Amino acid sequence: MNLIAEASISDGRNTLPQNVAVVAARHGLEILDAEAIREARTLAAQLIGEGVATAECLIALQSQFGAALFGLRQEGALTGLLAAFPLNEAGLEALEHGAFDAVALDTALVARPGETPAAYYGWAFAATNQDGGRAVMMASVDIHRLLYWAVPTFARAVTADGSRALQRIGFRPHATQAALFVIAPALNVGART
Repeated sequence: MNLIAEASISDGRNTLPQNVAVVAARHGLEILDAEAIREARTLAAQLIGEGVATAECLIALQSQFGAALFGLRQEGALTGLLAAFPLNEAGLEALEHGAFDAVALDTALVARPGETPAAYYGWAFAATNQDGGRAVMMASVDIHRLLYWAVPTFARAVTADGSRALQRIGFRPHATQAALFVIAPALNVGART
């Protein structure tokens, strides 16, 4: 697949989960199955805290979108986690009005495969080492840059390290919501390389 050509066709509003999987794989991240999602949820709780979505919620999201949760394995151990997904218009509206619950996610707010997204949401970024952190952050940058540049991309920082990491890759604090960060849509048209 020529990802750049596909990105041009989607005009920065990717509708195909397999494109996200291709970009994540370029950074060593693989799609997580239900068993690996349970492992990833445990990792996220250890690194971020218990205020993360349940494994069942994560599995439901992965079942709906197909390419929302990714992990990096090194010597068999999960060392990096990336969870991100497109939002539909209702999801964007809920997010903008402070009514978006990232812990008890309503999957009706997630854009389905084939549906044009209104925004993209970085749900979780976690890593146990520098390699894992680098892979997760670079995959995040490329997913936005190649596939979702025409829509706002949001993420919520729950730790000081998370806040610094988000700002290093181009996120800026949201104007009205504490701990919410955003990358504004790009104004230029066409695939970004």
